Amino acid sequence: MNLTGLTSSPHLQAALSGPLSHAYLISGPAGERRTLAEIIARSLICSGGSERPCNTCPACQKALRGIHPDILLTGRDPDGGKKDILVGQIREITRDAHTLPNEAARKVYIVDGADAMNPSAQNAFLKVLEEPPGFVTILLLTENPLALLPTVRSRCIHLALTPTGDQAPDADGAHMALAEAFFKAFSTGGLPLLEFCIGLEKTDRQTLTAFADSCHGQLIQALARPGGDGAGLLAAVELFDSLREDLERNVSAGHISGKIAATLLG
Repeated sequence: MNLTGLTSSPHLQAALSGPLSHAYLISGPAGERRTLAEIIARSLICSGGSERPCNTCPACQKALRGIHPDILLTGRDPDGGKKDILVGQIREITRDAHTLPNEAARKVYIVDGADAMNPSAQNAFLKVLEEPPGFVTILLLTENPLALLPTVRSRCIHLALTPTGDQAPDADGAHMALAEAFFKAFSTGGLPLLEFCIGLEKTDRQTLTAFADSCHGQLIQALARPGGDGAGLLAAVELFDSLREDLERNVSAGHISGKIAATLLG
């Protein structure tokens, strides 16, 4: 994916290199998360023939001007000074999501400030987040992922942006190597998995966060494929969802490694 215009979190290139998910939770600085959401949206409606988004085709040009009919933005209700995103706004999305796109092959819904959804609005979103029409992608933008219900977070792939300059120099390659080592140990179990967890205790927080996001996304994609170990994959998805919460609370690497071992080897 062409991430031109995004200045932080280079590991996102790897996370977005394959087929895109139907739902993403994007957290981080306001400008960065909005930029990433716009790039993902343009890539999904782009009609160019090479790397997407091409930013030059008619669809991309409409998106850049904010007038593409298949990219729909929702935020706090501007009427009456409401601070919450209300259940009525989300029900409008869930109804509209079953209507075919106007021009592009896909429709993209961007919920800006998703942490402002009240509990009723979040619960109203669950069905379409879990089983959306095949032409729908939903992007939830938030400063605080923990303000969202676990049932909402578990249905999305989390893309965590860090402020410019906060990314560890080797986080990109390190987290990918960690993810590869984890899945190899996970498929074997036993002693290899225990040894992996022991080695994880010395990992820095930035790399751990990128590792947890990468594994969570890959596990969700594996869960969607037929023929896999559904129960085992679901348990691993729930584990990594909780690990991302722990990392957002600045929990130590030792706790993270211990939790992986206790859950998958217990």
